[in-house]
Amino acid sequence: MRATRVLVASLLLLPGTAAADQVELPTSDAAQLAATAILRQLPNFRPDRLLPSDVPGPVTNDEVVRVGVGGDGTVRRVVLEQRLRLQGTGDYAVRERGPAREATSLSDDPAPVTRRGAVVWQGFSPGFRDLAARLLLDPQIEAVHLPLGVTVSFSSGGTRRPLEPGGRVPGPGTITLSVKNLTEQPAVLPTGSDVSASAVAGSLDQALRAARRPSAARLASTDAGLPKTLEVQGAAQVQATQAVPFRLTGTIRLLGTTGAVSGPATEPLTDGAGFAGVLGGVDGAPEVTFSVRVDGPGTLALDLTAVAALDARALAPPRGLSSWRAWARSSPPQGERKAALDLLVQVAATGARASSYSPYLGADLLGSGSTSFSYAFAPAERAATGRPHLEPRWGAISLAALALLLVLTNAGLIWRRL
Repeated sequence: MRATRVLVASLLLLPGTAAADQVELPTSDAAQLAATAILRQLPNFRPDRLLPSDVPGPVTNDEVVRVGVGGDGTVRRVVLEQRLRLQGTGDYAVRERGPAREATSLSDDPAPVTRRGAVVWQGFSPGFRDLAARLLLDPQIEAVHLPLGVTVSFSSGGTRRPLEPGGRVPGPGTITLSVKNLTEQPAVLPTGSDVSASAVAGSLDQALRAARRPSAARLASTDAGLPKTLEVQGAAQVQATQAVPFRLTGTIRLLGTTGAVSGPATEPLTDGAGFAGVLGGVDGAPEVTFSVRVDGPGTLALDLTAVAALDARALAPPRGLSSWRAWARSSPPQGERKAALDLLVQVAATGARASSYSPYLGADLLGSGSTSFSYAFAPAERAATGRPHLEPRWGAISLAALALLLVLTNAGLIWRRL
């Protein structure tokens, strides 16, 4: 999170009134700058990967990031399934910074072009156009960008080791599976000693409604829905940490064997357990661990879906009031007003930080959309049965031909000497 500027407004005030400071709430600019800095450090970087998109109207960008993990939880495969709906008439060029290895179309339209990792959709929209593709991403690059990390280990007979590929369990023992929120980073946030209750109540109610109905939709931010500035008393800055809470839902199941799954926010199933809860945030734990007792060989099936979310518990109005607008009408004391200001700053900072993950490939599109992350064990790799496609390396071929020519020449000379 970039250091948030605090702007002091020069106002003409009546005698006896206190000076009002204007603070700027956190924006997504820092996330975009950080993504650009990382992009510039990649091998074979080209400036044309930073060209902006050119579209005739709003774009809805819905994404599912499918992450396949190995038996120890390391990232082995990342696939982005993306669906775009373009509105407006005219040519379009949607440029996403990637990087992506390859693209496969999921609709009648051609797949986007992947140019040195960048993803480019180009064409003409007659009023609206639906585009869809499956993008294969580099797992090593995405492993440091994904918002969640998974670790898995299997213990039996006093030894600890990873599961076999595909989540296969070799025999009886105990599996420990942990999911960690990796989004936390230091931040410099604005604050103040006081603020008008009515100035923050509407935005906090908006955030509370979103927190109570979690979805894959992008979080509110100063780019969409939240005010960019607020008038406060006693503006200042504070050092803090900022993370994006994620709501986790899914199941852990045992296939071909029996056992039991235990952990926080779990609900027993006949073959495992389901779970639902918020990971990270102001009051949420940054990591959750599940323990799986296994009676024999089989397979552990992980089905985890994660979406960026706000924690409804942290957004509850004081004193059990039904809404922040009701709180504003209750003549709240200064301490509550300051706490509400800091809470709204946290909401804005969370939305800004979430822009690092949604949209996932960093498209600069005006419009709405959603991003969800799906984690499962990557299937065991199968040995290739067909002949691999090989690209000729003409330099090596030329050297080999020259070497062969020298051998034949020398052989001819030796033959003549005999």
